Formats: sequence, C-alpha cells, structure tokens
Amino acid sequence: MVWGCFWFLTGLWHKSELYVLNRDPTSKKGGYSARSYLQVLEDQIPKCWEPGLKFMQDNAPIHIAKIIYAFLDENAIPYIEWPPYSPDLNPIEHIWHWMKRIVLERHPELSEMGNTQDAYKALGEALIEAWDELDISLFAALGDSMPKRVKAVIDAEGWHTKY
Repeated sequence: MVWGCFWFLTGLWHKSELYVLNRDPTSKKGGYSARSYLQVLEDQIPKCWEPGLKFMQDNAPIHIAKIIYAFLDENAIPYIEWPPYSPDLNPIEHIWHWMKRIVLERHPELSEMGNTQDAYKALGEALIEAWDELDISLFAALGDSMPKRVKAVIDAEGWHTKY
C-alpha cells in the first residue's frame, strides 16, 4: 500500500513524494491499520499541508479511524467530509491507474514474484519510480477537472458518471 497526494497552492500544482506504508504486525492479518496510516500522516503532512488547504481522503476504514481524525484535529488540519460512495470524485484514482500501467510495462517480472519480502520491496521501488515519472501536468489536469466532476455527480444524483 502506498500514499501520495497532490495539491494546488499559490497558482501551482504540487505533488508529494510517494510513501510506501509499513505493515502493522498487530493488525488483522499483519496488514495495514490506522496506526500504520498515522505514521504516513505524521511523516508526510508537514511536507505538503499548509494553512488554507483542506485535506481530502476517501472513506477507507484506516482513513476514518478515531486516531486519524484526532491527529487532523490536533494539528488544525481541516478535512473534507467525504460521501460514502464517491469514486467519481476522487481524482487520485486515475493516478493509481497510470502508475499501474507504468509498473506493468516496465517491470512485468513483478507479476510473477509472489508475495515475498523481496517482491514487496521491488514493487515499492517500482511504484516510487512510476510516481516520480508522472508529470505534474497530469495531476493538474485531474485537479482542474474537479468542478466538472462535482457537477456530473450532482447531475447524476449521486450515481456513476463518465469519470
């Protein structure tokens, strides 16, 4: 699992570094938890959030845990309340699509590596490489599309749109 963000400030689009999450050995199945997500926020938010911005994330269980909202509140980071079913609104979903494409083109061997620690490490490195390759103009186009996305969702009364 990875985390990245992009934002618009002072007339320019910016993107964060890509952060590969650490697994939480105390979580169910040793996967990811609100605690592992909190590590990301503690590391990354100081690098990318500034007053005047609002934090946006989806409703994944680790995103909406009490410790995450407590962190955001304690750091006076305003966040956007997100509708329960809203994939049409989240522009970063398109970024994940582009990254998957780049990784599969550049590193087809990863699909055969299984789920070893070496495979996870190689996948993390490939994802960071793909993220770094994505030009800021792609992020800008997706961000600039938000007014159209919101209108489309309103027009569709919350149902699916072309986005």
